[in-house]
Amino acid sequence: MVKKLLSIVAAALLTLSLAGLVQADEVTGAITKVGEEGRSITVKSKDKEVTVNISGSRTTLDGVDKRADLKVGQNVTVEYKDDAASKVKVTKAK
Repeated sequence: MVKKLLSIVAAALLTLSLAGLVQADEVTGAITKVGEEGRSITVKSKDKEVTVNISGSRTTLDGVDKRADLKVGQNVTVEYKDDAASKVKVTKAK
């Protein structure tokens, strides 16, 4: 019983530690540049500027229908790993 419980706890800790290794970065700011038909965007926040690639199949878009709808000046939050965006959320102006 104790061995089984320890095995479960060890597996849970290992899973949580590995989840932190693949966690995506995030940037919130305004789009300053849009590549060909939205295939890439550059986002400038207060402290950094990031250029990411937008996949037609692997990137989730929230607030726009397709990547070609991404425009300079839109406020976005982008989740990304390396230079690939996994999610782009366009925030509505207040």
